[in-house]
Amino acid sequence: MNTVVGKFYSVSEKVMKIFYIHILWIGFSLLGGVILGFFPATVSMFSVLRKWLMNEETGITRLFWNTYRMEFVKANKLGGILVLLAYLLYVNFSLSKLTSGFTHLMIFLFLLMLIILFCVLLLYIFPVYVHFDMKIREYLSLSIMLGISFPFHTILMVIGCTLLYIVFSLLPGLIPFVSISLIGIVIMFIALNVFKRIHTGEVQKVM
Repeated sequence: MNTVVGKFYSVSEKVMKIFYIHILWIGFSLLGGVILGFFPATVSMFSVLRKWLMNEETGITRLFWNTYRMEFVKANKLGGILVLLAYLLYVNFSLSKLTSGFTHLMIFLFLLMLIILFCVLLLYIFPVYVHFDMKIREYLSLSIMLGISFPFHTILMVIGCTLLYIVFSLLPGLIPFVSISLIGIVIMFIALNVFKRIHTGEVQKVM
């Protein structure tokens, strides 16, 4: 019975942590007016998840707030670049519809490749950001390089996020409470396994 109770307590504690991290993400996103708060809050969430998954005990609220405050400007610069890239892809994809025939096919395939690379970038960018101390352009290039170099892990991320999407579609009541934090856990867990497989060279871990 003690074992059962202990396991139940452990699972309950983890569920509460997932819920609390999600609530912090929502709260700090709103603190920045969503537009300025989204990226710093997401970086802060991944910082907390990284510490948790690496079994490094730390105060969740304190780490979240300190990361949010210290990375606010840099995270928004990164976010601005990601939004700009997404906008450029959207515009070019819309303009490609004006073409026809072989030209349209070539442009479509080229843009499709860029969209796939952009999706890979989105999967890795936040884990890379909180795990390494780099310049913004280096975060971008390393994220794409890792996504291409470790296709199995990248596919696992996609599968994991897809399965969560199905779960949330079936149980939409979970979305306001654990959706973002669960997605973050899946991505961060797989990314940490990638980081263990690479030689970091002169790159230094943060925090």
